[in-house]
Amino acid sequence: MKIQKHFTTAIITSTLFLLTACNSTSNSSDDTLGWGTRTVLCTGGGLVGGYVGKKLAEKYFEKTGSKYSAEQIELYTKGFQLGLFLTFCKIADYAGNTIYKNLSEEGEKQRREQVLQAAASAQTTTYKDPSNPNLHGTVKPIKTYAESALNRECVDIEDTLADGNSSESVYVKYCRSLPNGPYQPVTV
Repeated sequence: MKIQKHFTTAIITSTLFLLTACNSTSNSSDDTLGWGTRTVLCTGGGLVGGYVGKKLAEKYFEKTGSKYSAEQIELYTKGFQLGLFLTFCKIADYAGNTIYKNLSEEGEKQRREQVLQAAASAQTTTYKDPSNPNLHGTVKPIKTYAESALNRECVDIEDTLADGNSSESVYVKYCRSLPNGPYQPVTV
């Protein structure tokens, strides 16, 4: 019972944190996402996190379920879900509030072209947003390697975008089917 009391307190505290985290807005002057968009991002990310939390809990309790009562399993599963809901909420919110959101359509096109060029040449390239001269990026291939089992060649790329005040980096993986397919972004 003592664990359940502490867990209930943690759920209430986390829920209050969640409500403020999803509806808070940044003090930054270049934050163009409104509270509605941020709430949608947070909720979407949170729902994914809740689903992942449930699946992780199921896997965990498949291996160790005999040690716990049904009530404990339900309680801990909710803990997994809540923790990952909050984590994915903040990740989705952060992803929606990056410097990259400030790229114009032409700037995004320049970025894509330079990422593909860097992947194909294994050389560092740069790009600028023609509509926003403060935005400039560097695309740096980090590692090139073969994935023999999938018959492809891959390159890990660091893409750094700066706006004059700060910079952010994202890491992407591009692969091409051998012998000479075009490079494309991959998630696995």
